[in-house]
Order: sequence, then structure tokens, then C-alpha cells
Amino acid sequence: MQPHHSDTIIGRPELLAAFLANYSCGHCNSETEVGIDQYGTPHLITHHDDGCPVLSGTLSSAPDVARAAAGAIPSTFRP
Repeated sequence: MQPHHSDTIIGRPELLAAFLANYSCGHCNSETEVGIDQYGTPHLITHHDDGCPVLSGTLSSAPDVARAAAGAIPSTFRP
């Protein structure tokens, strides 16, 4: 069975790389990869486990996204 996945569109490639390095689903053992669509837009593809509440939409991915985004911010810009 192919793993399920969700896409999050991200802007610049260097931000995508930093985000990807820091992103993980807090509810499953997901794996991530970068994909480029036919328009050249980079996407973070998250392969969630079957039954993951984020994949099913029961829980939001916002906390995971916030953790990944915060990890990409240099410590000199953090309070």
C-alpha cells in the first residue's frame, strides 16, 4: 500500500530546505520529501502513517508547522 501524503506549499527553496530539516508530524512516524510541480513550485510532501489524526483532518498540523518554522529562525532573532 502506498503511504498517504499531504502537501504544504512553501515559498523559496532555501526556506523549504530549512523547514524540511525541522518538520516532523507529532502524531506519527511520517517521512517527508520535496517535490516540484509543473509550475516550478516546491512542495513539502508528508507521508503520514495510516490512521494519523493529522492526515484524516481530526487534528491540525499547525503545531508541527510552527515548530518547523521556529527551528528555521536563527537564534539571534529569537527572544
